[in-house]
Amino acid sequence: GQGQRQRERWTLPPITHWTVQISGMLLSVFVVLLFTVLYELLKVWKLWLMERSLASNPASPQGSNTALTQATSETSLPPAGHKYRWVLLYSLQAAVHVVQVTLGYMLMLCVMSYNVWIFLGVIVGSGLGYFVAFPLLRLP
Repeated sequence: GQGQRQRERWTLPPITHWTVQISGMLLSVFVVLLFTVLYELLKVWKLWLMERSLASNPASPQGSNTALTQATSETSLPPAGHKYRWVLLYSLQAAVHVVQVTLGYMLMLCVMSYNVWIFLGVIVGSGLGYFVAFPLLRLP
């Protein structure tokens, strides 16, 4: 009757098969691998920015302890440009952090697809990204 016809209208037909072409899968794994390498590069860049922002922070205790005992004078105050440089570096660091977290969640969703090849792309990309990115921290 009427209830049977309404129930049929709202049900989806069953999926009988799912086809994946090799070229599409290889492209997907390669893109995920590149995103994972980018994620590792962003981690290194964020650390580099943190080092730079701490070095240019006028309130950071990077100097010697004798600076704390000296009286504050006009010559011991940092130039105004240092404060703006610190704010700029800190803002850039926050933006890189947002991109890194977003990319991390995207990679997590890729792994949660339960596709072994995508998972291996994330693992290989992470290892490759670490191998390429972390030696960059030692550069001046």
